[in-house]
Amino acid sequence: MKLLKWLESLRDRVVHRSQIGKRKLDRTAARRQLDHASRELGERYRSLVKLGRADVPGELARFMDAVRSLEERLTALDEEIAALEDERPSRTT
Repeated sequence: MKLLKWLESLRDRVVHRSQIGKRKLDRTAARRQLDHASRELGERYRSLVKLGRADVPGELARFMDAVRSLEERLTALDEEIAALEDERPSRTT
């Protein structure tokens, strides 16, 4: 009888831990979905601002400036990379 109770207790703990693991996986998936939705929302809002169809509230202006600055930096880096890729190394013999 004691062994049976121990096995039942072990089974219950295994089931409980697997439920916790499943919930953690579900939470991770939901977090990824939230991140994706937030990114999509931001990108669509930014597009509307660029088109002049939405205004930027004062408290968001610094974030919009940061995004604009990062976009400009990425463009400059892309141009630098393209220029470097187009260059041919000089051969000295």
